[in-house]
Amino acid sequence: MKHNKRRNGFGFVAATVVMAGVLSGCGGQTDIAEQQQDSSEVKKQETQQQERQRERENKTQTPRSYVIEKAETESGEEADKPDQEDAAPKEAVTFSIVGDSISTYLWDIPEGYYPFYPENGAVKDRQDTWWQMFMDDTGSVLYANASSSGSTCTGDSTSMDDPQCSCDELRVSDLNGPEGLIPDAILIYMGTNDLLKSIPLGTNDGTVPVTEGNIQNFSDAYTLMLDKLEREYPVSEIYCCTLTQIATWSDGGVLTEFVNGVDEGLTAADYSACIEKIAKNRGLAVVDLYGCGIDEENWSEVTTDGVHPTPEGMRYIAKAVEQGLGFEGSTN
Repeated sequence: MKHNKRRNGFGFVAATVVMAGVLSGCGGQTDIAEQQQDSSEVKKQETQQQERQRERENKTQTPRSYVIEKAETESGEEADKPDQEDAAPKEAVTFSIVGDSISTYLWDIPEGYYPFYPENGAVKDRQDTWWQMFMDDTGSVLYANASSSGSTCTGDSTSMDDPQCSCDELRVSDLNGPEGLIPDAILIYMGTNDLLKSIPLGTNDGTVPVTEGNIQNFSDAYTLMLDKLEREYPVSEIYCCTLTQIATWSDGGVLTEFVNGVDEGLTAADYSACIEKIAKNRGLAVVDLYGCGIDEENWSEVTTDGVHPTPEGMRYIAKAVEQGLGFEGSTN
């Protein structure tokens, strides 16, 4: 399977860069000036990224804790909240996505990846994806959408041609923008299929080294994925998304909370707590999708099957992403 490394979130950005190169070969001084202007713009973006990285290194990140907040909420105490002034960027960002079916859209994922929307589910227009809503509300720019339907975190971490394992070499390498630019932010929204396929959680808290190979539990795979992303994209801010609350159809045709077959049964809360713990131990920010508003009260209205959001469900996710990245506004 031939994989197009140049493809990004919309496909047309890389194509524009290539076309500019073709035109310069048959043009004159005007084309040379345009090339110089393009080169200057690339250097300007690189300088801005370096400045943002220096600012980040001077901050102490305070990611939200799903586990702590859950315990404090149950005890009636108000959960501590991070200082929004120090937490995340307020300006538009460039970003890339590592995701599964919930983040796909047929024409906006790399060649060889598997789409879910718009061929399936209720999202039939790009404008109804959570990431397009996020862009519309914040002015942010998608560099690459490395999302593949049915993918898990686990699998052969050494593979260069399998889009179904988020900790492998292929998925990690597919997040650059045009001219190889590194995104300001990387949003990881993975784990739903690990839950649905009853992948064991494992015991890695994000600090235990993982050997490359066939990774068989969720926490090892998630940790290895972060190891690779931090090494490959050292100036990118990484955000770890917890899972929305997941349901399944009962025998009576009613959506009820999904419980998998691992040990005594695990739910989205357990995988979300694992993601939270790993992110917290690594000093990474968390986007709280578990508490975004998709739950037993509205599963039948904002999802088609308890898993895949409708456009209304996508809006819940987009709003949580905006809040998690520190934007003041909310989705319409």
